[in-house]
Amino acid sequence: MRKLLILGVFGLWLSHLQGEDAPDVPDFRPAKVEPTTQGAEAPSPTAQKVPDGMKEDYPVEKDENISLNKIYTYLNDADPKRNPPPPPDNQMMVYEPKYWDHGAILAKDRAARQGNIFVINWQNDGEPADFTVRLDYRQVMSRERVMTKTQDYKNFDGYEKTVLKVTGDDYLRGGKVHSWRISIVRDGKIVAEKKSFIW
Repeated sequence: MRKLLILGVFGLWLSHLQGEDAPDVPDFRPAKVEPTTQGAEAPSPTAQKVPDGMKEDYPVEKDENISLNKIYTYLNDADPKRNPPPPPDNQMMVYEPKYWDHGAILAKDRAARQGNIFVINWQNDGEPADFTVRLDYRQVMSRERVMTKTQDYKNFDGYEKTVLKVTGDDYLRGGKVHSWRISIVRDGKIVAEKKSFIW
């Protein structure tokens, strides 16, 4: 008990001494430091890459009559490093590559069909009009460069299933598609769109 009392008194005495010896903090402001970016400005957080071949992106003006119902993406690649094989007990997944490769006899025919396939289900419940279904995408090897594939429809209304493919030489040069945006364009405006999580 006596040892604890001595240690407590000694601790109080030390803290009192340290409080007296603490130097005063001077009251001043540090000099203003100019940025060293040589006039460069940071990009705005909302800025997006404009697709290749375009000076600016289309404005978005959503229309409730146009809807993108479902987008199905499939990687058709037999290489197990890029695309693991489907489980053998799931017959639908085993059949899928056979469906997309149907008719490819030679190795070069099968290579031309390898790549990312986008099946886009959409519909127009309004008046017939001219539409463009557009796929903007980035690939693993092309990094931030944005490429575009389109399919045009004249005087269209009703339901449609559009298939857009990044296959063959496009796939061999650029690799897998890692981000994408699918949009329906009418009169130079995006009336419906869906994006991948990292677009």
